Amino acid sequence: MEAVFYGMAGSLAQRGNVQMKRETEAPPSDAVVLVLGARVLESGLSATLRRRVEAAAAYLKANPAAVCITTGGKGKDEPCAEGNAAKWALEQMGIEAQRIAAETRSRTTLENLRFSRQMLEKMGRGPAVVLATQRYHMRRACMIARHVGLEPYPLHAEDNRIFLPKNICREVLATLKFLLLNRKGGSA
Repeated sequence: MEAVFYGMAGSLAQRGNVQMKRETEAPPSDAVVLVLGARVLESGLSATLRRRVEAAAAYLKANPAAVCITTGGKGKDEPCAEGNAAKWALEQMGIEAQRIAAETRSRTTLENLRFSRQMLEKMGRGPAVVLATQRYHMRRACMIARHVGLEPYPLHAEDNRIFLPKNICREVLATLKFLLLNRKGGSA
């Protein structure tokens, strides 16, 4: 059983390396930053979402022509939609409101990216996107982005090292689930 787990993890890592080939490439000037959603607490952004927003704010300040879509719906235990909370936080960090759109329906990374793709099409923007998320989540996020027809470029937010082992295990399982449910010829 242990050999099967390590074999699958190795296969995922190898597949992720292919998905991350853009790591050293600069995104095109018309790429849109997508801040992938994460939990919102009564007290404000979770550390995960705050770090994604900070990475996006730094990118947006360095690229004044860039625009952003913040993503994430409202979970049953959240005070507001993740997309709205991230948008407000970016505004508080000095990013102009007209540069930020909020996607507030999604519940999963797949929905974050699908719904953002629809918004990009309505905005007349191309498929190139800059994904603001943590390294442990980036490989799966890029894989899903490609699946929905986007061209992802990574924008790494700082990881919380305390939760890194748990998050990596979660990502391995979530990636396996995505691959099983969305393989070529599959139903999703």
